[in-house]
This record gives sequence, structure tokens and C-alpha cells, in this order.
Amino acid sequence: MTLVKDKGKGFTLTEFLISMVVVAIGFLSLATLMSISRKSIISNDVRVRGVEYLQEEIELFEELGYETVVNSFHNGVQYDASEGLPVGYSRWFFVYHGNPMPGMARVQVSVSWKEKQRTWTVKIETYLTRK
Repeated sequence: MTLVKDKGKGFTLTEFLISMVVVAIGFLSLATLMSISRKSIISNDVRVRGVEYLQEEIELFEELGYETVVNSFHNGVQYDASEGLPVGYSRWFFVYHGNPMPGMARVQVSVSWKEKQRTWTVKIETYLTRK
């Protein structure tokens, strides 16, 4: 004589419902993380493009060389170099003659853009020397 009733194989309805709730919470968390990740990727792409536009201008100055740059641009004047950039980006530069010493020119390039109601600016400098 057995007093314990034989349980059938499988899950009870309660166990199944609890497992479905746990899986649903997991999927909702995953969806939230994917949304955050997507926003981060888009933001990083905008910033990378800003740095690329900065690098393009620096490479142009290095190709031009010291003599051309010093003879073409006035000392300490801001020049707009935004032509050809996508809407929302702006680029400008300064050339400083004889800085930090005679025979050298310091070129400072900046790129800015607006992202999420905030303006971001990236700056870089390079030094050109007389050869």
C-alpha cells in the first residue's frame, strides 16, 4: 500500500507560467540593451566622422609644407574650412607663424558638430618646420 500519489512526467501549469515570465523579463532586458547599444553606435559614428574631417585637414597642411602655409595664411587669423563637409559639421583652423620658435609654424585645426542638443568640438595641432 502506497500513500504517495504517482506524479506524471512533465511540468505543471504553474511551473510553465513562471518560466514564461522569467523568459519574458529576459527578452525585455535584451531589447533595452540593444536599444542602448544602437544609440551608442550611432553616437560613436558621428564622433569618428568628426575626427576623420580633422585628420583630413591636418594631412592637407602637412602636404602643403611650411613655406606654402606661412606664405598663404596670416598669423593668428581664423579660417573657415567647412566647405565640402556634411551639414552639421564645421571646421576651422589657425596658423601661427614662428610659434613655438622661428622657422616653425603651429597649425591648430578644430571640428565641431551638434549632437543631442550639445555641441562637440575636437581640436588638434601640428607643427611645420622649414626644411
